[in-house]
Parts: sequence; structure tokens; C-alpha cells
Amino acid sequence: MSSGHQTLWLALIIGNSRWHWGAFEGDRWLGSWHTTHLSEAQVQTLQRHHFAPATWPQIDPLVAPPPALINGAATWPDSPELWMASVVETPVAWLADYPALHRVTLAEVPLHNTYATLGVDRALALVGAGDRWGWPVLVIDCGTALTFTAGVDQRLIGGAILPGLRSQLRALHAHTDQLPALDLDLNQWPQRWATDTAGAIASGILHTQLAGIRDFIAAWRADWPSGTVVLTGGDGVAIYQAITKQTPGLDQWINLDPDLGFWGLRACQQQGLKSLKPL
Repeated sequence: MSSGHQTLWLALIIGNSRWHWGAFEGDRWLGSWHTTHLSEAQVQTLQRHHFAPATWPQIDPLVAPPPALINGAATWPDSPELWMASVVETPVAWLADYPALHRVTLAEVPLHNTYATLGVDRALALVGAGDRWGWPVLVIDCGTALTFTAGVDQRLIGGAILPGLRSQLRALHAHTDQLPALDLDLNQWPQRWATDTAGAIASGILHTQLAGIRDFIAAWRADWPSGTVVLTGGDGVAIYQAITKQTPGLDQWINLDPDLGFWGLRACQQQGLKSLKPL
């Protein structure tokens, strides 16, 4: 990578649980990294140093941009473009003074037939999936919320939302007197017929979530036999491994892609939308 190349730009998707960062050189993907929710002071530090790779250890020693970005970053460009979408409002103001910021809202995502309260993260993931995997496409985002978002020819068909795995576990603990809080280990999928309370909670939540996902996939395949399915989100890998193990042959219908939102931001950036101006 030519580190001073003017086409280097950054992508940021601020979610409910984490901040997701990505880097591109033009349309070439350099990689992603993730942080917990940052403070205003941390954001200001990053801005002062133009988000340069050497700055990230000051924020969190365990967080570093991908090697493709670091290895070519001897001379970092001044104020690389930052294309950002957020489902959380407070951090948006912290970035408002960055001179090369492009904030992407639902109105700027190249997706038709949307509705006012559709999350920009869902819209970006759908557009990214269509761009990367082709239309028609069903996106299953396994994160804080489990969402199903379907589209054809850059047009939203519709979808569904329910609590994600960890959200269900937290809710069950918070709203009952004696059910324990559980740490979720998706590397050890629980047996269906549990003989203790913790195991029963894990079995109920995990197996019924898999059943729900299979049901939506079956409905999608019935309506759109030529359509594809893409899993994404923080629990996407574990869900993909579990559901394809339980249902032989399903892996032929499901793709795993953790970076759909970034492909959606890339689609916006490539369009050079006239309505988007640096804030």
C-alpha cells in the first residue's frame, strides 16, 4: 500500500455494543478492528492524530489496526476521510469537528422501499450483502439484537427483530428472582435436555434461536429459491458453525461475512453521493 495515497479512507460503524472500524485504499479492503465504546477524550486523541495507526495503543494496548494498514503507514495522510454510520447519537457530536467526516444516515444509503425507523446498520448490511453476494439476499445479523433483513435489487422487502443471545440471557436474569446470570460460551453448545438450571437456560435460548433462524431461512428459500443467505454479527461465526452442524447441507445456502456493514459504506463512498458533505 502506498501510505500517503489520497484514496486511503476509514470506515466506522458505531453499534450498540462496540465500535467497528475498517480501512480501504480506494475500493481495496485493508481490514477491520473493533473497540469497546470510546470516551470523548479518546475520540479527541484519535482525531488530533488523524486516526494514525501509531495512536491506537494509546487508546487500548490490545487494539491495533490490521497489518495491511500498519505496514504501509510510515507516512500517514492528513485527515483521511472517515465515513461513519451510528445507531448511537451521543458519539456523533464528538466527531462533528473532524474536517473529513462523512456521516451516512438512512437517507444516503442506496436502498429503496425503506421506512423511517429502519436502522442504518441494517440498511448498510443489506446493501453490502447485495453488493458482495448478489441479490436477492437475506441478512441475518447475530449481534445484540438478532435481525433478519431481506431485499431484492437494492429494494428492502422487510425483516424481523428479536433479542440476541446475550440480550436474552441478561433479560431472563434481570426479570426473574432466582435465575442466574450466565457467561455464554458458544464454543461448547449445550445439550438440549439439560439437568440443571443454568444448562436449561442455555439450552432454551440457544436451541430456540437456532430453530427460529432455520424457520426464517426456510421461508426465504420458499419465496426466493435463487436468493442467498448471509450471516454476520458478533455471534455470527458460532451460529453458523452450530446451525450447519445441526442441519447437514445447509452450508450450501448460507454464507458467513462479518464485514457486511463495511461493504455497505463502501457502496456509499463509491457513489460519491452529492448530498454527503464533510461536517
